[in-house]
Amino acid sequence: MTNTAPPAVPGSGSERGFTLVELMVVIFIIGLGAAAVVLNLPGDERAISDDSSRFAARVAAIRDEAILQSRGMAVWVAPSGYGFEQRVNGAWEPVNDHAMRSTNWSSGTQAVTGESDGQARISFDSTGLPSGPLDVKLVRGDRETLVRVDGAGEVSVGG
Repeated sequence: MTNTAPPAVPGSGSERGFTLVELMVVIFIIGLGAAAVVLNLPGDERAISDDSSRFAARVAAIRDEAILQSRGMAVWVAPSGYGFEQRVNGAWEPVNDHAMRSTNWSSGTQAVTGESDGQARISFDSTGLPSGPLDVKLVRGDRETLVRVDGAGEVSVGG
């Protein structure tokens, strides 16, 4: 004689598995998570904004350093990146501070300076005044932003 279990009666609590509502809730939660990941991926707008903000902050910091150290400081800009120099014994030398090391733009970002060779340089004297104004346009895909140093040494981002 074989021992067979009686068939499960619906609603008796002996059923196994997930209901359609439970499966739909799980799929909804996975969809929300995927959407959050996609929205937080760095795109052209975010990358160019990060580059311009970081560059502007570092230019303002080197201007302040010129005042604090009472010596000339400079910023050079090339299509592929930028760096900082300081005046030591009458000559320009790279700044050895880790925070002021030469830096490349993010992959896909390029700087346009308006100079024929694509490179520009601005120096700050010991009072923080620049050698002249500087406009650096950062371009990435169809996005662009402008970092400007005016004649008083004020740094702004926009455009």
